[in-house]
Amino acid sequence: MEERDTEDILLISRYFDLDLSEEEMIEFDKRMIQDPSFKLKVKKFSKSKNLVNQFVKNKKQEQRTNKWKELISDKQTTSTSYQAFKWIGGIAAIFVILISSWYYIHQSNNTDLDKLTDYAWNRKVGFENYLVRNNNAEPSKKIILEAYKYFEKKEYDLTIRTLKKYNTSQLYYEDALLIRALSKHKTDHTTIALQTLDSLINLPSKRLYKEALWYKGLIYMDIKDLESAKKYLDIPNDKNSEIRLKETSN
Repeated sequence: MEERDTEDILLISRYFDLDLSEEEMIEFDKRMIQDPSFKLKVKKFSKSKNLVNQFVKNKKQEQRTNKWKELISDKQTTSTSYQAFKWIGGIAAIFVILISSWYYIHQSNNTDLDKLTDYAWNRKVGFENYLVRNNNAEPSKKIILEAYKYFEKKEYDLTIRTLKKYNTSQLYYEDALLIRALSKHKTDHTTIALQTLDSLINLPSKRLYKEALWYKGLIYMDIKDLESAKKYLDIPNDKNSEIRLKETSN
């Protein structure tokens, strides 16, 4: 387990133990909003803590029963401190196993999903025709093609700047919205990107409706919000399969 993960687990543990200062709580809440992977760790930690608490509860019941048996049979107990040490050690071991096993399984699953997501992005859904040079294109389309060239070169700020004044009265406005949304996501303005895709989905033309749904799903995949991604995408359990747009979204 990496040092950062160990620090996160200690921090989250202090959070559940109500041991954070007011300043630390503010920073904790900020990170929960800004860091999806950290938020996922908190959820997993909470589930692990519940399992451990259940174990403690059952262990206490078992100890109470054994204590009564000892009193009734009038037998001498073994070293109390040693038994307590074994019990606490057992809980700690379970806790470490839960967290570490989640970490390695989660990393493995993430690797597979990351590969599937990268492949899905590389399919360039909605941009198949943009790869053809068209010197005779009308002015509106030339702007779109220019913006897409910047996007392909990962010059996302230039992409956004090129499309800044593109408005609803122009042809290919749907294309402009789509490229702008993806560029916003690539520059870490994911909320704006999702809102822009929603605007595209709600346009009466519906010309790039499916494409907008597809990229909403992929953006959620990027930020590790699998639950939201599944609203738009069929995500296979088999790592050799492809991510596809949900049939209900078509």
